[in-house]
Amino acid sequence: MHAPSTPTRILHLDDSLRDATLVADLLDDNGVRCEISHVMSRGPYEQALAQRGHDLILCDFNLPDFDGLTALILARASCPDVPVIIVSGAIEAEEAVKCLKAGATDYLLKQRLERLPSAVQRALEEYHALKQRKQATEHIRRQARLIDQATDAIFVCDKSMTLSFWNPSATKLYGYTQSEICGDSVLRVIFREPEERIGAIFQEVLRVGQWHGETRQKNKEGRALVVFCQLTLLTDAQGVPDGILAVNHDLTEAKALEQQLLRSQRQEALGALAGGIAHDLNNALAPIMMGVDLLKAKYPGAPGIVDLFDSSVRRAAAMIRQLLTFAKGSEGERSPIQVNYLLQEMGAIVECTFPKNITITVEREKNLPPVLADATQLHQVLLNLCVNARDAMPSGGRLTLATRKVEISSVHPGMPPNARVGLFVAIQVNDTGTGISAEIRDRIFDPFFSTKTPDKGTGLGLSTVMGIIKGHDGFLEVSSAPGQGTTFTAFLPADASAAEPEQVPPRKMPFYGQGEIILFVDDETTVREIAREVLQRMNFQVVLARDGLEALVWLAEHPSVHAVITDLHMPNQDGLSFVGMLRKILPKIPIIVSSGRLEDEIQSQFRALGVTSFLDKPCDEHQLAEVLSRIFAPPPMKSAQVFRTHPINGISESSASLMPLTA
Repeated sequence: MHAPSTPTRILHLDDSLRDATLVADLLDDNGVRCEISHVMSRGPYEQALAQRGHDLILCDFNLPDFDGLTALILARASCPDVPVIIVSGAIEAEEAVKCLKAGATDYLLKQRLERLPSAVQRALEEYHALKQRKQATEHIRRQARLIDQATDAIFVCDKSMTLSFWNPSATKLYGYTQSEICGDSVLRVIFREPEERIGAIFQEVLRVGQWHGETRQKNKEGRALVVFCQLTLLTDAQGVPDGILAVNHDLTEAKALEQQLLRSQRQEALGALAGGIAHDLNNALAPIMMGVDLLKAKYPGAPGIVDLFDSSVRRAAAMIRQLLTFAKGSEGERSPIQVNYLLQEMGAIVECTFPKNITITVEREKNLPPVLADATQLHQVLLNLCVNARDAMPSGGRLTLATRKVEISSVHPGMPPNARVGLFVAIQVNDTGTGISAEIRDRIFDPFFSTKTPDKGTGLGLSTVMGIIKGHDGFLEVSSAPGQGTTFTAFLPADASAAEPEQVPPRKMPFYGQGEIILFVDDETTVREIAREVLQRMNFQVVLARDGLEALVWLAEHPSVHAVITDLHMPNQDGLSFVGMLRKILPKIPIIVSSGRLEDEIQSQFRALGVTSFLDKPCDEHQLAEVLSRIFAPPPMKSAQVFRTHPINGISESSASLMPLTA
């Protein structure tokens, strides 16, 4: 045996000092490096045991007030692993057997001490081997505890892919207990990948020793999982492969969040793109919308095709505004809203975008009270419910959007959570699709729960709907059965304090000016040309400019302008910069800002510059006249001069013919 680096610590119980010295010399002569603590009675012996730290105990059997068997029992109780050798002058065979049964490692007679060094060496070897086994066992137990407490799913399978070990986190992730899963094929139970790919992965592990990457898996209920899988080859003592260790980390929720983030980024990009496209579309629609009014005035007896042009261009303009409102994704302040208007707009959107094999029906109850809500969020609620209804009808069907007034006088256990007494406006979205089974109906509002494939849904649509409805102090009811369609009903509290919406007044005849000079600034030639015709018909003098810089150059020489109408988005100098410089030249001049997308922040900046008049783009002659009438509000006249549009380099005197206001 290799000599230990530190001396062996021995506790020696013997009432004879001579015998103790003899034992010490014998061990030293035989190369046993040791430090011996010699005690002669029970008291010091028990104190030494209490201090522990000994590697071996030598114990005399016959003591004056003590016996070796009792000393042995005390040693086993205090330090059960430390070897004890009985060394005695005389011991009966029966007593020796009792000592061995009580845990003695060996016994020797003092008359034959030559065997003591080898007995000590053997006892120490066994003691150190036992310590190593216990340390290894504790290490294994500690590893087992760590595996049991690990948040990752850990399992072991043999080379034939048969499962043999399964930790608690694997049960939590996949839903199978160890008794259910062990002995089954890992390929059949949890993987959703083609068997060829999984087989290739495991062959790679056998060849290289490891593999890691994302895999598609499933749990006991069949729910799709995205898992980061780390596979390691296990070998026996001879290095022969005998199994594969898998450590799997669930990425399903993280992937869903990543998809939601990407979708959010795409929507943000879509909003920016839609804004740019809307600007161009509004510029294209503006001359058509104002031109229709000119056609009606010029050809009052024209066939109804002019009215068809009018309704088509207004519908196109309304759709652009709706898409811009939703694409911006902003949350405006809550205000009294007529839900019927939102329902009509959503009906128009889905009718244009959903497959033609889906019939759209909109049923609006009259005299609905308003609700206090964020219009953008309610748009999102309706859109999410409509998209879910569309997906539930892959072969077509009927989608019905409806509103009604509901007064709840009492709440009973069968009603949805958050239901309460009061007056509500109910928004109902009904489809004739596949329906929802009772087993999953309670889970459809859970975040990331989806019955769709990952590329078609993230499981966040209905949870978002529920969050918005709850945020508006409302509640949601679901009625569905497999094969019988689904009805979602959102109940929003009626805003009893809000006034009923004003009726749209009938259109008046266009307002006519008294020859005031209007500077019209827009980068689109067609918009400038049609604006010239309309404003000239309204009896204004018109100066046209392509951008803010050109307008400022003209104003420097001709400051006697009465009003300015400017676009927001223009090259060289945009509307905001132009208005800022214009205020320095003509601080009191009325300014009208025309734009198809005017965010709240930009509008606030214009208001800080004293701009109070805004005009949606595209607009018709009546809308333009309404804004101008608020600026000029002239007294009634019987006739007015007709003024012509003049070039940007100057205005000449009017060429003048008189015309009645009704002309």
